[in-house]
Amino acid sequence: MEFLLENPFILIAVIAFISSFFKKKKEEKPVKQAPRSVQQENRAQADRTSADPALAEVLKEEKRMLTEKSRRIEEDYRQRKQQAEQSMKALQSQQRAAERKANAISRTAANSKTGSPVEASGAGKFEPQKQSLVDGIIWSEILGPPRSKNPHRSLNRKR
Repeated sequence: MEFLLENPFILIAVIAFISSFFKKKKEEKPVKQAPRSVQQENRAQADRTSADPALAEVLKEEKRMLTEKSRRIEEDYRQRKQQAEQSMKALQSQQRAAERKANAISRTAANSKTGSPVEASGAGKFEPQKQSLVDGIIWSEILGPPRSKNPHRSLNRKR
């Protein structure tokens, strides 16, 4: 036995063997918990609430607050849904009115092509005057891009 205590390598080996033995023993006995069912959890919660009436009051208050909050959310959803439906109806009525107007204009255009004298209210014939056309061409030349940006050769140079 003295030999074991005098040799440090053997002493370290013995200590390692003993510690690993106890470590394995701990690993072999893990605590396994059986999965609890929902009913068992409800019973446990009921036992806790019956044991502490103050806790039961707090739980009831939280449940009431949650139901009130969900009711408010549902009501807000219904209101927004009604607003969306109303805006959809308004847009559909505007679309129908625009379609009627477009149909009336197209009928008027078709009637004017066939030669019938029916005119839409506020729509006159466009008859440009000669002087206004000349003025328009002059102003387009004045306000248009400069000649240097669009050069072209004259006919005299080609000959």
